[in-house]
Amino acid sequence: MSNNYQNEDKDWSDFYKAIKDRPPRETLLEALTFFDKDEDPGKQYYAMDIGCGTGIDTFELLRRGWKVFATDKEQKAIDIIRENVTVDMKENLETAAVAFHELSFKSSDLINAGMSLPFCNPDKFDKVWENVVNAIKINGRFSGNFFGEKDEWAIYDDMTFHTKDKLKSMFTKFEIEFFHERDEDGETATGIKKHWHVFSVVARKISS
Repeated sequence: MSNNYQNEDKDWSDFYKAIKDRPPRETLLEALTFFDKDEDPGKQYYAMDIGCGTGIDTFELLRRGWKVFATDKEQKAIDIIRENVTVDMKENLETAAVAFHELSFKSSDLINAGMSLPFCNPDKFDKVWENVVNAIKINGRFSGNFFGEKDEWAIYDDMTFHTKDKLKSMFTKFEIEFFHERDEDGETATGIKKHWHVFSVVARKISS
């Protein structure tokens, strides 16, 4: 019998309320630090923020002058972003409510996947990841987090989990610039106790 975490009627409202005042994710901030070191003054970068939620990372990118295509399968999340974007940032923002496997990926300097890719169904993950890799420009970057096989949610068969070796094999076209493994007890954003096994990655694409 299947054991599913996600379903069409899942209400994300409590999660959105819990994270509304959180800072941008560490992986995004690390990636932006590396971009700052690239010394390309005046360039306007383009990012896709996939599984963007209510836009914590999206707004940080916009604040720094990036053009951003923010996508999430939840229309409510996109509505929150559109309601909160300032007039001066609006021209640099594009949004879409769409699932990973239906997304038309665009050539990007950065693809940011904060905590979203683990929620991609395993039978669609490989194609989604192929699209991510192909969309990132040479010297562009990926930033995001993946769940490891020891994560408490690994019982769910509609989510994707990785071993460290499998994960690193996915980055053969990249130089990994930041890698951190978290394997510890903690809580979810809404205060539920949980064991986390998370790999955080920032990587620069070096070959096509």
